[in-house]
Amino acid sequence: SRFGSQLPVNVAPEHWLLRAADSVLMAEEEEEEPRKALYVSPLADPLIADKLLDRALKLLKKAISEKQTRRGVPECTKAMRKGQKGICFLAADIYPMDVFAHVPLLAEEKGVYYCYVSSRHQLGAACQTKRPISLVMVLEPKADATYVKTYEQVLSGIKAIHPYM
Repeated sequence: SRFGSQLPVNVAPEHWLLRAADSVLMAEEEEEEPRKALYVSPLADPLIADKLLDRALKLLKKAISEKQTRRGVPECTKAMRKGQKGICFLAADIYPMDVFAHVPLLAEEKGVYYCYVSSRHQLGAACQTKRPISLVMVLEPKADATYVKTYEQVLSGIKAIHPYM
């Protein structure tokens, strides 16, 4: 057969298929576990957690559904340079930190509030994508947006803990 060279020598073909199915099931089980951040950048201040983090993730979901977000470092940098207002959520586990080190400085210059979330996988999940996201900017809501109240709650929480603004 044409697959004969790929099969292990001492295993019958039926067992080989079972092993392949088991490894696929194990891979699916591993995906369901939330990934933990193994690294926290020394720049990550203020790092949000608990109730404020839950509200922030809820805000992200609402803003994504209304297409009022900017994702990724280049897109957020461009939005800030153009003078768009909002809240920036940065992942604290980005390495190397040179990738995003300019963002907090630019945000402070432009008067955009920012905070850090412990992992980029958490940001990706909140943005309803499997791909991890390093930086998300939620734009300031218009008067008729559905996330106005959540936005104000998160903004006041960030203002309370932010050491530099």
